[in-house]
Amino acid sequence: MSSVKVAVRVRPFNNREYSYNCKNIISMTGQTTTISNPKITDTYKTFTFDYSYWSHDSSDPNYADQEVVYRDIGEEMLVHAFEGYNVCIFAYGQTGGGKSYTMMGKQDDEGIIPHICKDLFHRIQCEDNNQVMYSVEVSYMEIYCERVRDLLNPKNKGSLRVREHPVLGPYVEDLSKLAVTSYEDIRDIMDEGNKARTVASTNMNETSSRSHAVFTIVFTQLREDSMTGLASEKVSKISLVDLAGSERADATGAQGTRLKEGGNSKTAMIAALSPADINYEETLSTLRYADRAKQIVCKAVINEDANAKIIRELKDEISRLRALLRTEGIDLEENGCPISVQADHQRRSGSVSIVSENAMEQLQESEKLMLELNETWEQKLRKTEAIRIQRETALAEMGVATREDGDAVGVFSPSETPHLVNLNEDPLMSECLIYYIKDGFTRVGQSNASVPQDIRLNGTHVISEHCIFENRNGRVTLIPCKDALCFVNGKQVERPLEIKTGSRVILGKYHVFRFQHPTQARENRDRRSPCTEQPSGPLQAVDWTYAQLELLEKQGIDLKSEMEQKLVILEEQYKKEKEEADQLFEEQRKNYEQTIERLQQQVNEQSMTMSSLYASTISTLNECKLVDDEVFPEEYVWTEREINIAKRAAKKWKYHQFTSLRDDLWGNAIFLKEANAISVELKKRVQFQFVLLTDTLFSPLPPEMITTYDELDSCEKQDERPFPRTIVAVEVTDLKNGATHYWSLNKLRKRLESMREMYKNEECSPLSPTECGLIESTSGGDPFYDRFPWFRLIGRTYVYLSSLLYPVCLIQKVPIVNEKGDVKGYLRVAIQTVGGLILQSARINFDDSDEALIKIQKKYQIQKEANTLFNSGRETRDSLTTDDQQNNNYELNVDYENKVGQHLQEDKEFTFRVTILQISGISKDYGDIFCQFNFLHRHDEAFSTEPIKNTGKGPAPGFFRVQNITVTVTKAFVEYLRLHPIVFEIFGHYQQHPLHKEAKDDRDFIVNSGQNSSVRPPPRHMFPQSVPISLPIKSQKFTCLSTSLSSALVYSKYDLLVWMEICELAPNGEYNPVVVDHDDDTPCRGTFLLHQGIQRRIRITIVYEPDSEVVFKDIREVVIGRIRTQAECLDIDDESDSSIISLGLFGGEYLEKLNNRNVYRFEAAWDTSLHNSLLLNRVTPYGERIYLTISSYLELENCTQPSIITKDFCLILYGRDARTFPRLTPNTKVLKNILSGAYRDANSNHISSVYELVLKRAVDSGSPGVQRRQRRVLDTSTAYVRGEENLKGWQPRGDSLIFDHQWELEKIKRIEEVEKVRHKLLVKDRLNNTDESSFDDINFTSAMKTSSSRLSLILASPTNPTATQLGAIDALYEPWDMTDNERDLCLKCVNLIQTHIPSKPPPQTVKKNSLQTPTNEELTISSMSSSPDILSPDKSISASNWLKRTSNNMSTQALDDGLQNEQLLGTDVKPTFAPEIEEIRVSPIISKKGYLNCLEDRTGCWVKRWVVVKRPYLFIYDDQKDALEKNVINLSNALIECSEDQKQMLKVVNVFSIVTKYSGFLMQTNSDKEVHEWLYAINPLLAGQIKSKTSRFNRINKDNNCEEKQTENNDLNQCYI
Repeated sequence: MSSVKVAVRVRPFNNREYSYNCKNIISMTGQTTTISNPKITDTYKTFTFDYSYWSHDSSDPNYADQEVVYRDIGEEMLVHAFEGYNVCIFAYGQTGGGKSYTMMGKQDDEGIIPHICKDLFHRIQCEDNNQVMYSVEVSYMEIYCERVRDLLNPKNKGSLRVREHPVLGPYVEDLSKLAVTSYEDIRDIMDEGNKARTVASTNMNETSSRSHAVFTIVFTQLREDSMTGLASEKVSKISLVDLAGSERADATGAQGTRLKEGGNSKTAMIAALSPADINYEETLSTLRYADRAKQIVCKAVINEDANAKIIRELKDEISRLRALLRTEGIDLEENGCPISVQADHQRRSGSVSIVSENAMEQLQESEKLMLELNETWEQKLRKTEAIRIQRETALAEMGVATREDGDAVGVFSPSETPHLVNLNEDPLMSECLIYYIKDGFTRVGQSNASVPQDIRLNGTHVISEHCIFENRNGRVTLIPCKDALCFVNGKQVERPLEIKTGSRVILGKYHVFRFQHPTQARENRDRRSPCTEQPSGPLQAVDWTYAQLELLEKQGIDLKSEMEQKLVILEEQYKKEKEEADQLFEEQRKNYEQTIERLQQQVNEQSMTMSSLYASTISTLNECKLVDDEVFPEEYVWTEREINIAKRAAKKWKYHQFTSLRDDLWGNAIFLKEANAISVELKKRVQFQFVLLTDTLFSPLPPEMITTYDELDSCEKQDERPFPRTIVAVEVTDLKNGATHYWSLNKLRKRLESMREMYKNEECSPLSPTECGLIESTSGGDPFYDRFPWFRLIGRTYVYLSSLLYPVCLIQKVPIVNEKGDVKGYLRVAIQTVGGLILQSARINFDDSDEALIKIQKKYQIQKEANTLFNSGRETRDSLTTDDQQNNNYELNVDYENKVGQHLQEDKEFTFRVTILQISGISKDYGDIFCQFNFLHRHDEAFSTEPIKNTGKGPAPGFFRVQNITVTVTKAFVEYLRLHPIVFEIFGHYQQHPLHKEAKDDRDFIVNSGQNSSVRPPPRHMFPQSVPISLPIKSQKFTCLSTSLSSALVYSKYDLLVWMEICELAPNGEYNPVVVDHDDDTPCRGTFLLHQGIQRRIRITIVYEPDSEVVFKDIREVVIGRIRTQAECLDIDDESDSSIISLGLFGGEYLEKLNNRNVYRFEAAWDTSLHNSLLLNRVTPYGERIYLTISSYLELENCTQPSIITKDFCLILYGRDARTFPRLTPNTKVLKNILSGAYRDANSNHISSVYELVLKRAVDSGSPGVQRRQRRVLDTSTAYVRGEENLKGWQPRGDSLIFDHQWELEKIKRIEEVEKVRHKLLVKDRLNNTDESSFDDINFTSAMKTSSSRLSLILASPTNPTATQLGAIDALYEPWDMTDNERDLCLKCVNLIQTHIPSKPPPQTVKKNSLQTPTNEELTISSMSSSPDILSPDKSISASNWLKRTSNNMSTQALDDGLQNEQLLGTDVKPTFAPEIEEIRVSPIISKKGYLNCLEDRTGCWVKRWVVVKRPYLFIYDDQKDALEKNVINLSNALIECSEDQKQMLKVVNVFSIVTKYSGFLMQTNSDKEVHEWLYAINPLLAGQIKSKTSRFNRINKDNNCEEKQTENNDLNQCYI
């Protein structure tokens, strides 16, 4: 036995201790270590250890480095390991004490573990003994949070189990042990293990080891024993332990009595100390622990082979016994095995002493043990084989046949024992059971009998104690019990009966046996004479059928005919089912083969796409550095304005999450599809579909969704988020129970695991409904269903309480809205103050320090700031003009919400009453309804009404629930009344759920069952294009095009008008356009009528506004293909489409400008026979049309890749000599064209399309930042899952769900805003109708009168003749003393002006007389194009000059923008772009069409033009018959102006102007009414504002005329008097 060697080592100061100016409290002298108490002077504690290492100061002569520590401890322990002992070295101490440094060290200063490993292999290599073989195995594990982890095997990520073996002791199950052959192998393993360790930053150490690490070396020495001739081995286990901080010593279990227990190892402990005075307590604790560790005593033994040790001891014992016998005079033979004859004679004669006798017996036992231990493996195998043969012989006597390996393979009739053999209806199941009849009594009965039964049978007609078989002297007697049915050879047995071999025994009615007695059978064969004549016919087999027929015959019942009939019926049924199964199998096989082929094509396409994308990405990354250096300077200092803009943009776009929503929809679509497929196959009648949930006022998230939401946003502060996050959930429609639930995506995945398990069990062994219910009850329920409450939420509504700020009663009718934004009914609620004595009242606290109230208020402020940020460019209530505010009774200068009545005094009690009156509009499907309400911050039980009946007939049901509430007035309460509502929730019970009707449907899966035609659809602009736009056809020349790498920052946009023609060779040698059937019903907006077998060309003309950035250099390629008979291009793969060809090109050229617009045209030769398509090689049958796609690759200047114009053509092929003209339709225009021959005009035989050209910076499109932001989430909605064919075309929702949810949120937002404004208007109306004397402190009426009187004075001043026209008056601009409300209103107007025109330069300084009072409409509309001198009423200008000046201003502005962009890029750098061209599907709906007079800028004359408005485009034609668009105006980018100033300036009536970036258009109508109609068609909002302003002007003029007339009458009366 030996004690634990204990060493202590003190480290230097670390950076933290230097920063605190710590003092040293440790001193060492030899083996003595002393610690001083920094708090008590001259207080020391001294400890003595085996080693005390001073490693504090490297300059100290007593400094102990790593080599000293290893030489004292490591070398000694390594010697013990070679001796065969287990060795353990562990480091102990507080966090940051230097334990890991002592054990592992650093790369240039290795610790104990690397030294031991290096020295171990060094000594192995130095050994010269060839009889010894060495092997080394290592393992590395850590213990963290009571979990054991394997650091060497990355697959063992879980926690390993610690086991205890009775021989091996404690060990870790499945811990990796790696064999190593050199120190380099161990070093690599240690590096990998250290990387996997758990470390964390602490106050003591930045990379503190937070776990216990155990590095174990299993060192085995195999050598041949010279005494025994056997190979023996010594196994040493070297455990090197790096413990965690001493504050985690509890985890090691090394406390209390455990410190006094030793182990089978040579152990050394190194205590790591901190010298700093701030760690005095921890250092003292470590020293005390080390001092106690010295008391541990270890019982270490050499770990050698047990057999070798025993053999060696036995040999010593035999030698001793031989020597003892020789002293007794007994001579033994030389080999030592048998005793000699002389010794045997002495023993028989009795001359041998008792000592000799005992010695001889012991000698024999020892030699026997020696023989067993020295027995070879072959001898042991032969002995085992002999025992096996004996065992098989014994089993054969019992009738059990076995294989050579000992496994039982079957049974046969025993040769001696009587027994019963079972007979079954199935021949394969007969004679499979043998029941032995033992000597004496063998009891037969059920297992629950009071007396144990030897043969246990179950089933009907078998009683607990059925019968007894008595076996006496080879005779077997059947003794039936009372009331037991027993038959022998068809006869019922009621008394004991001896049975013979071959007898048929039936117990009960279904257990049939044949009795076999081997002895009787042999006797019968022996008695049978060899010459006995055998029966001529075949012997009938004694089987189950024989026994049943025998029973029926003896009992008088014959069912043979019935059985034969049943067999015939079963055979026919089997044949029929087999034919159906074969047919179904063949259909499924074909479907699976088609599906596999389609999936293989998808995989091939995806692999090629990814490979090309990877290649383009690599090439772009190689060039991105050079491009970045050219564009971005090395150093750039941001201004404060740029920093603020960047922060604003980052804050604004931080909460846009449509890409992440799409990722969730795409990534989880396969799980949703699999759940639906399993539901259909298991007939669960449950549907799953994606749904988006947003935490709004009307749709708060369920609690389980909030938990998932918090986990997703754990990294963000939820309180600082201005808008609630939208999450993807799953809508579970339970058609069986008529319920709807919402699951999170995590819940869907968990439930899907249970669904798969249920499906697997159902597939393996179909169960009955009873068994399924039993499994669901034991396994925790069916994963498809959730429990649902009796009452279900109908909707929510909110009532604001600002009316309580004033003692007025307010009755409100508020809508009940569900989570989809649909109004489900209305609720009437009364809110009023209560005075006097109140008998019953609920008390609610509004403490200013309430965290819930603070959180609500903070969220409101954040949302208010966010709304200001997001709605800065929108037209809100503040954007209304002063006249509009007066007309609509808006009093913005009266902030009545900030006023508080005298009845609300702080710290006083205030009582108000909430009365729930009636509910209306609720569907009659809800039989019982009730309502409850609560405050936003209150989580206690809500105030609820009693349920009432809802019949859907008669007057609206009434609750008439009155609730008095008493509150102690605080600032938080007053703030709540101003800003926040109370929540009302309406619940109802379904009399008959709408889903019940669907649940009764016989179909397995109902597609789109959730759609409701009565729900208002979203606006048209929120829907994607109704007809899908085809993607460009892949080009063989430009295979590296990558549109996914384009930036989201758009440099500029341009509208392109494209005319497409197909020309055929005419007899005169020219190519003329073919006839086009213009029919708006076709998706392509026209059908080309071609002739078969004629040469063709495709002609494409591009018309656009002139711009220096858009210059078409040449046409690079025209590709045509995707030939089909349907408009949609669904499953056509360009790689496998053999009909795609590249056309021969004719160079593009610029033509003469058309209305100051550039015209670029190119042609391509088209030979339809090259497609090798039957559709193009034959005449098109009647009623059929051919569709194809064409893509043109155009090269633009300053663009890195070509732009692509893609269009779908619709065409019909006629015979070569057939006459072509548009088909007859009820369209009168078509009839006129046919009758007049206008369809032969070349200008009408084309198809017009509008495209949008977007130029994006090429640097942005290929920058690494953009590439990192590209989300490559695989769309799993198209992946195949088993059972998908049963879904009948159902697909998970995708982008359309986001559009629909946007509309739902828009509806909810509109309802919130409407209800908030409605409440304010109701409060203001009640205040206006209330006596002024009651509200002296508020004085709303006086404020309104002051504002109205000042405005009336300004507008009605008779001193200026232009007052009726809102002219400028000098008196208006005279300074006056503004009130506070007027000053606030003025500041709001100024801020509003600056918000609407932030990018324009400051206004020029002009004379006051040249100004006029503009309205807000004029500020936002007119100021963009009109200068102050033009708008002056004293000046006039001609229409042509105005048009030229407007065009010049817009062109100059565009030029300035271009110059500004070039200045930003630098004079030497030309910008490069990535072009994108997308077709804009123009709406077929015509808002307005007719003739307008248009002013031509060249001639200055008015010209009559045909104008068609299809928002957002306006098309201009020469006349009504003209089919060629002369101009296209994008109204979304145009400025529309119509004002009285414009009319006075131009001296023209009934005019309005449209100004674009490049040109201006002045248009005139025949009447003022038509002006309004055209403006309404172009811009309905502008038309409404102008009409409202015009009517207001007329009213003001009328009032002024009346006042003037009244003044004249007064003057006349005065004169008369």
